[in-house]
Amino acid sequence: MKRTWSVVVVYDEAASREQAVQVCDHLVRRFWAECDLDASWWSSAMLEQSELAGKAVDKAIEADLVIFALQPGGDLPVCVREWIESWLGRRGDREGALVDLRSRETDSPEATDERHMYLRQAAHRGGMDYLTREPQNISWSFPDSVDSCTARAERVTSVLAEILRAQAKPTAP
Repeated sequence: MKRTWSVVVVYDEAASREQAVQVCDHLVRRFWAECDLDASWWSSAMLEQSELAGKAVDKAIEADLVIFALQPGGDLPVCVREWIESWLGRRGDREGALVDLRSRETDSPEATDERHMYLRQAAHRGGMDYLTREPQNISWSFPDSVDSCTARAERVTSVLAEILRAQAKPTAP
């Protein structure tokens, strides 16, 4: 049974969204045998609307990947920072990655550094990996993590299947 990986994409313009589409398409092609990707798409304008931002918060709390495809050369919009802060502490022990696709595509290193540092620190506060390109591997569960234990508990091995099929024999009194 394939696992479904939840992906949240935040973008600000058509070109940024197109870059994120290409990344998601590549992830689907690369990992199709291992998992399905369930992507939700949120523009920065959508995050300014409280009802939509609330729905995006719910998605981000459960997301395996949160991808930012925002114009290079500037700081994050205030609504995006507020949105990040609203879900970051609510993820609990969920593992995942925060991906900033366009952080290195700018002529303004000061703006990039500030954005890079904020997203990097946010990822660490949320117990997530920070990446500046698509992940090479989407299985970052640690062997003793809650996610790993849950996956093992849900797996029916051949030994467990045989135990479940066996009928109990009555014992003599």
